[in-house]
Amino acid sequence: MLLNLVACDSSQQGQAVNSSESSPLQVAEPKAVDEAKPQLQPGDPLPTISSASNEDDGFTEIDWDSLMPEDYRPEQLLMKYIDQLAELSDDDPKAIELYGIMQAELDNAPINTALAGKAVRLPGFIAPLENVDGKVSEFLLVPYFGACIHVPPPPVNQTVLVKTLADSAIDAEDVWEPVWVMGNIQAEGESTDIGNAGYRIMDAKVEIFEY
Repeated sequence: MLLNLVACDSSQQGQAVNSSESSPLQVAEPKAVDEAKPQLQPGDPLPTISSASNEDDGFTEIDWDSLMPEDYRPEQLLMKYIDQLAELSDDDPKAIELYGIMQAELDNAPINTALAGKAVRLPGFIAPLENVDGKVSEFLLVPYFGACIHVPPPPVNQTVLVKTLADSAIDAEDVWEPVWVMGNIQAEGESTDIGNAGYRIMDAKVEIFEY
């Protein structure tokens, strides 16, 4: 998988701002395993969506492909470098340099500006940026489990910076759970300590994803 070829800077993995202590955010341990839920591994996408609300709340449900321009194909990046990668071992300095080049291209992936200003509902996983008194109100929404914590970040056009409404902050112990994010999406990027986002959703409503 392309996303697993391009490694995060190990000094950035798992780091985030804790506004109450000014220290890296410590990601809470996941809750006890619920045998009724799929057991996700780092890099796993969401299972088939089955919990979308049918109520007319003004938000249009979108998927992650909607965040990419129609003519953008991320797999083309791998094909561009696959012959060079095949000749190198993972710990070869030339391979590490090549991974950096690939990550830079992912960080400049094009976004879908047609989404700007739309009221959307998008499911995904949390990469926390802020923990205040056990509540996470700022995070990166990403399409697969463990991004920037256990596995590399997705392209910039597959990452959304989310700042929640006060009553929608997530309990720190629930950051391992997938969520629904609802709000007006803006096609504006921002860099964070753990990854770059191509989109923002401010004043977002957030709910736990139910399988």
